[in-house]
Amino acid sequence: MSDIPPEVINDILYRLPVKSLLRFRCVSKSFKALIDSPKFIRAHLKQQALKHNSDVKLIFKSHKLYSLDFSSISSSQLEELDHPLKHPYGPTQVLGSCHGLILISNNLSDNGVWNPSTKMFRKLPVCHVNPPQNHGPRQVAGLSQICGGFGYDISANDYKVVKIAQFCHFSGSSLVIVTMVFSLKLGLWKKKVQDCPYWLVKEDNGTFAAGALHWLASTESSSEWSPWVLIGLNLGSERFKLVPYPENLGKPLHLNLAVLGECLCLISGHVVVRTNEKNHVLDHVDIWVMKDYGVKESWIKLFSVEQLDGRQHFSFLRPIAYSVTGKEVLLEMDNRKFLWYSLEKKSLKHSKINGGLDFFESFVNLGTLVPLYGGGNDGGENEKDEKEKIEPEKKDGAGNIEDEDVLVIEEFKLEL
Repeated sequence: MSDIPPEVINDILYRLPVKSLLRFRCVSKSFKALIDSPKFIRAHLKQQALKHNSDVKLIFKSHKLYSLDFSSISSSQLEELDHPLKHPYGPTQVLGSCHGLILISNNLSDNGVWNPSTKMFRKLPVCHVNPPQNHGPRQVAGLSQICGGFGYDISANDYKVVKIAQFCHFSGSSLVIVTMVFSLKLGLWKKKVQDCPYWLVKEDNGTFAAGALHWLASTESSSEWSPWVLIGLNLGSERFKLVPYPENLGKPLHLNLAVLGECLCLISGHVVVRTNEKNHVLDHVDIWVMKDYGVKESWIKLFSVEQLDGRQHFSFLRPIAYSVTGKEVLLEMDNRKFLWYSLEKKSLKHSKINGGLDFFESFVNLGTLVPLYGGGNDGGENEKDEKEKIEPEKKDGAGNIEDEDVLVIEEFKLEL
């Protein structure tokens, strides 16, 4: 192979799936050094993202975690994942995924980031959160809800875990919100300078797209009566901002978020006639995609799905990914079935799964070599001692902890 120019070898290796690259690391020391280098890993990730779902797995969260080859959904067999947090009692939660890394959680003490392709794992240190105490006579009663998210900060080449804890006052009229961010590169939790200025209306994980995590929120503490807004947390600046809705969104009954082809996706469910406030039938679902992030005019209605004929009415639809050809979109229906929507024929067809899962959540996972900044090894255990890493307190002249400091209170041990 000495006659082959290095740039040709590199170009060939960039195009290979992770499984092949992990084998080729054993060919020679030079191959291992090349494949393990940050430059190669970035180039391979970029190449994988350009190809249409060529090295992609579907990950299923049911009573256990499973995977399936995306390119052959109907013919492949479900494979149970032997992940580091696997245990016999209760399901493992998937709280987010990005660039082949997934954030998984068992309970309040078992949380970590895992790369299923390389088997590397990094357990997260415990994050203690306490509501601020500087709210005068209005005392904080307790936790209202907690939301999280996981994504990539391109400006710092860093992967970040976000936790947003919402506390309510005894009066119930307002909320106090604390936002925490964990940096995989720095290995510590910190309290954000700017806490979330909105009330999250769903206890959902943030949807990552275009360098930001997104949630549906309300400008008022009573989300039942106030209009919902779409907010994004930029993981570089770590600041929140409003993201515009589509111009002709209408008045949907349901709103949900997803990612499709790396673009932010808005799912709006509509009804034609509502018999009463508690009894309604969903008529159709519109799938919107924001082609140019942050630009209101770039929202396009990709397609609409009308209610299915016969007994198979749906109450929930979510786009998962484009097909390998890019001409179809895989839809998850009611966490029970898959449908393929043809963008050319504007028609639906069912897709069977070999494995017999009665209920599941699914998402795509790209095969990558993305590392975890030395926090774990290929045996699935942390190389570092599992001690909490927390920035030292910085106090102002009055003795108050400054905004960037982590708040450590034993009474509250709230895990993602």
